[in-house]
Amino acid sequence: MTLAEARQECRRYLDYLKRDEAKSIAMQKLAADRRSGKCDDREKNRRMREIMGPSPTVYAGANLAEAVKVLLNATEPKILGSTGGER
Repeated sequence: MTLAEARQECRRYLDYLKRDEAKSIAMQKLAADRRSGKCDDREKNRRMREIMGPSPTVYAGANLAEAVKVLLNATEPKILGSTGGER
């Protein structure tokens, strides 16, 4: 994996986390609204579908560990026993 590919993979992961955080906040608000009676079961289900979208999004992080290693090697080669990496 090149340094550019590693950066791209890390950005992809951080974008995923940002989207996941937004969904989590929306779900927490929905749960609070449901507990306080601000929405009924039908409204809860509608909002859940809106928050979650048509299908679940899962981050396939098979390349993330390799990306982290490449980035660490590029900045601190002694950590992983490398002589450096692509710059």
